[in-house]
Amino acid sequence: MEEHMNNQAVNQVEDHSGNQDSVHFGTQSSVPTMTPVAHTYTISVIGIGRVGLPLSLSFCKKGCKVFGVDVNQDHVNAVNGGTMPFIEVGATELLQRFIGREFIATTDLRMAVQGSEVIIMTLGTPVDEHLNPVFAQLESALKTIIASLKPGQLIILRSTVSPTTTEHIKRYIEKHTPYKIGVDLFLAFCPERIAEGKAIEEIETLPQIIGTLDDVSAEKASAVFKLLTPDILVSDARSCELAKLYCNMYRYINFAIANEFMMIAEQHQRDIYEVTRLVNTGYKRGGLKQPGFSAGPCLYKDGFFLVNRTPFAELISTSWKINESVPSYLIEQMRAMKDLQGAKVAILGLSFKKNIDDTRNSLSYKARKIFLAAGAEVVLHDPFVERKPLEDVLRGADVVLVAMNHDAYGALTPEFLNPLVADGCIVCDIWNMLGTGKVFNVLKNV
Repeated sequence: MEEHMNNQAVNQVEDHSGNQDSVHFGTQSSVPTMTPVAHTYTISVIGIGRVGLPLSLSFCKKGCKVFGVDVNQDHVNAVNGGTMPFIEVGATELLQRFIGREFIATTDLRMAVQGSEVIIMTLGTPVDEHLNPVFAQLESALKTIIASLKPGQLIILRSTVSPTTTEHIKRYIEKHTPYKIGVDLFLAFCPERIAEGKAIEEIETLPQIIGTLDDVSAEKASAVFKLLTPDILVSDARSCELAKLYCNMYRYINFAIANEFMMIAEQHQRDIYEVTRLVNTGYKRGGLKQPGFSAGPCLYKDGFFLVNRTPFAELISTSWKINESVPSYLIEQMRAMKDLQGAKVAILGLSFKKNIDDTRNSLSYKARKIFLAAGAEVVLHDPFVERKPLEDVLRGADVVLVAMNHDAYGALTPEFLNPLVADGCIVCDIWNMLGTGKVFNVLKNV
């Protein structure tokens, strides 16, 4: 998981792949007065989205003074007003407790950096239209702060990056300042591995990975993160960069296997949920995942940080192809069962993960495009995104696609659906929310 900061043109910065992008960090915005309190560290967290904001609040809990920096002035104003911009369990209470005291949001990056001992970057690292990693946001931030760096500061990369990025940043800093990493300034790669919506809990329970290029940086970064968790894993930076990517790709590949097995089971006119039951029940070497939509800003693109320089990464590439093809596969199966021209289709669940409000790279929108291309009328529902009455969305539906397994859909049953949907409605239930054990259900016949 990672942060996204809105691109605003001011500085043109070249990313590692040679593409151009831009990010503007304001330097003139006013910053509310922070009530003086005793603190352990003064920290700047650059990027206060779904990674940076929970991290900032977690450090505040441990007595740190934190500047949260973001380019989006509306976002900064909302946070300074005590409003969480996204769903995160336990975060609203912490924000309202610390805002104006231990925590202040600002667009003034240079001011924040000049007043901080620790600088943590949680910036977005997307891929471009050719699926090459783009580091423009990270490099723009470095370009902005380079003149403000001072001896003794610790710089921590928390963005998802490709292997060797920490080494690249070390060279960049040493080229553009008189300082040496490990002597004057200190640098670490400390990836996040949290689950959205559970960040506040997991920051304090998951082991923290510390990757550096020298021992002194490792000691300093470990001391910072030991405020949050006692479990620290120290290694070299490149191993840690790989570890972060491997965490996501291991899960993504497992999901791809489950989705491919679902397709094979359908070819044999068998139900994947029954096969999975037989594989996993009482078998200590089981563990086969269930199928489902697998997407989001991390799983969708992190593999491309590994394969862009590797000629033998077919497993990762194939997993991406399988997972991204699940909506089209399911819809093709439904087209064989029902003419979609003029049909009303209800898509339930728009986020990329259950019980959150983040729709980035969600496969639900890919499914919507495919349905529309087939001539269907599409209506959307999500308890966290499109808060329409569920009954209204379902009423008269010829097709229902349960695209995400939100807890709010736990009450979906054939008995609930039958009075609402059209006769012979097809329910595509890849998450088995109806409990029938079937991916495709024809209502009134269930």
